[in-house]
Amino acid sequence: MESSIGWVDFSSEHRNRVKTVLDLLSAPGVLDELGIGVIRDAFSDHLFPGISTIQTRAKYFIIVPRILRNYEQLPDKQRRGVSMEDYLAEQEKLVRIRLVEKYGKKEQLGITGVTFGTRSDRDVLRQPSSIYWNGLRTFGILKTHLSLAEFCRKYSGHRPPLRMVLEETREERGDDIDADDIARSPIATLPLEDDWKNRLTITLSKPEAEFLRHQMTAAKPGSLLGQILMNDRGMDEFLSLQQYAPFEEFADLPFVAQLPFQLRMVVRWAKLFWIILFGAHIRYNCLLQDRFGEPLKKKELVSKWLEWRDQMKSFPWKEWDTAALWELVADNRSNLRLSTRRFIDNWIEEAKRFPSDASGFDRLVIRQEKDNKGKRARLRKDNRDEQIENWVGINALDYRLSQARRILDDIHRAETGKAVASAGF
Repeated sequence: MESSIGWVDFSSEHRNRVKTVLDLLSAPGVLDELGIGVIRDAFSDHLFPGISTIQTRAKYFIIVPRILRNYEQLPDKQRRGVSMEDYLAEQEKLVRIRLVEKYGKKEQLGITGVTFGTRSDRDVLRQPSSIYWNGLRTFGILKTHLSLAEFCRKYSGHRPPLRMVLEETREERGDDIDADDIARSPIATLPLEDDWKNRLTITLSKPEAEFLRHQMTAAKPGSLLGQILMNDRGMDEFLSLQQYAPFEEFADLPFVAQLPFQLRMVVRWAKLFWIILFGAHIRYNCLLQDRFGEPLKKKELVSKWLEWRDQMKSFPWKEWDTAALWELVADNRSNLRLSTRRFIDNWIEEAKRFPSDASGFDRLVIRQEKDNKGKRARLRKDNRDEQIENWVGINALDYRLSQARRILDDIHRAETGKAVASAGF
């Protein structure tokens, strides 16, 4: 019988959470079999806040608030006749259609929903408003702490009174809360562009790029994202990387050595963390191939394991700080399982001890997969029917590096006059 995934549909917020999981599951090499994703995300949020793994182009940071601003400016009668959620969905569909009409079905351009072409009867599960929402809030383009669904409910149907806006933006506007003043919009003032829908491109204009640079650096100056944007040399070195360059390559750039000390250490720890935990994922795949795979694949993985062990002989343990790792995770308010913390602590201690055989490492991996996956663990004793051909689980951590590179490349091209709107880059 064919298996499927279902869920009880309580709200749009629940739908978006499930869609996020499905987006992640559809990408190769991201299944988190050993439960380290929460640590990966803590590093990612510290380095590239507001960026997510399913963002594709910087322009959507402009398109979504422009649609919201258009809704805000509708005559009262029209606003009462359509919810913000429905208006947003319809306008985002029109954006996709117009971009496909302009550029064709070129997936490399990062147009959300491009595979649906110009169809109006079907659309993507995750609209840009959902994909970019956290970034829009993080960078202060939308002054709100609400989820997308909550925001749409709160601001649908009528112009928000001054008190509502003040509560949402947490700003003080004087003693007379009911003063006959123009309520400040929760949407930042965007660069002007007349008839923007009919002149729509996937590239940024120079004013749009300058606006995004200002918002990102003002909101997150101490992040890696902010530091790159504020440093021309850093931007040049960052953009000199290939689109999918490994994080290790970025961490060795000369610019990184000039970062503020604490941020420099976070970059270094992010690099070292994956070097350490890559061994766990190699060992996990060794065990899978041993039980369910082929001799040739097993031989290849054993070779990888021996390479990792050789690398660990010269691992710079003096530069590693496990306590700092847990502080960073705690600062991110991450929901870390006690079993995952125990696994990582024990794996690190085993790696430091450097035993002559892999039995201790294997016991840790088997226990962690069971703690993380429960009855779905592949290495459980009663599992006899597994079929393993290729690598299972995370095979690299880039901490959203490739997505950040694409976003910053869009900004840099527009600011330097290199963006070609007709070509889409």
